[in-house]
Amino acid sequence: MAKEAAKGPAKKKAKSTARKKPAAAKKPKAASAPRSPERNRNALYVLVIMGLLTAMVLLFGKFYAPRLTGSDEKQKESIAVEKKEEKQEKPVGKKEKEERPEKVAHEEKERNQPEKKETPAKQPAESVKIYFVALNEKTDKLYLSPVQRKVGREPLLENTMRELVKGPTAAEKRKGLLTAIPADLKINSIRIRNKTAEIDFNGAIEHDAAGNTLLNRIDQIVYTATQFGSVNSVIIKINGKTRQTLGADGLSISGPIHRRQ
Repeated sequence: MAKEAAKGPAKKKAKSTARKKPAAAKKPKAASAPRSPERNRNALYVLVIMGLLTAMVLLFGKFYAPRLTGSDEKQKESIAVEKKEEKQEKPVGKKEKEERPEKVAHEEKERNQPEKKETPAKQPAESVKIYFVALNEKTDKLYLSPVQRKVGREPLLENTMRELVKGPTAAEKRKGLLTAIPADLKINSIRIRNKTAEIDFNGAIEHDAAGNTLLNRIDQIVYTATQFGSVNSVIIKINGKTRQTLGADGLSISGPIHRRQ
């Protein structure tokens, strides 16, 4: 009995002890881990890069937008020019194809032509006498025969003497007119002083200068020159030099030569 009584309280005590045993303490929630420094640094870098990009975009828009606009305008102009050239190079029609070669040929002809020089105004013509020689068939002698020619007034005497050197025309030759003037005779200069014409010839004046040929040559020169009121005698020079005689026969030409009476 005593044992059972002793057991009884012991069991109660144990039960009470078991009841009063505190419950196991709840595990505290794990605190969130703090961010690492490296992660914070990366976030900062991203923000800085975004800020730089934003600044670059703003600067680009401020400084380069006008230039791009100008280039766009130039590009538009170049496109317009290209379109214009394309229009000009459009295939021509049949009629234009036929006209184009003629137009090109005409333009080339104009380019190849030498530049036209302004021709001086023609001088008023003067009617003068040119003395040639003719054969008298009855006497077989030569005599002076004048013909009318038109020459420029300035200088009248020089133009008349040059017309004499040209000789008779084909029509005049058919009429029997001849000349004793050599074809290669040249007039170097003419000067009139005190009604005396000093006429300077080249050396051709002495070609075949003999007999009646030389006399007729001198007569043609003197009579043609002295038809004008400003000249009544002639002095003949050869290449600027005054000569005493002329030709193989030694015809005297030392002084002024007048018409033969």
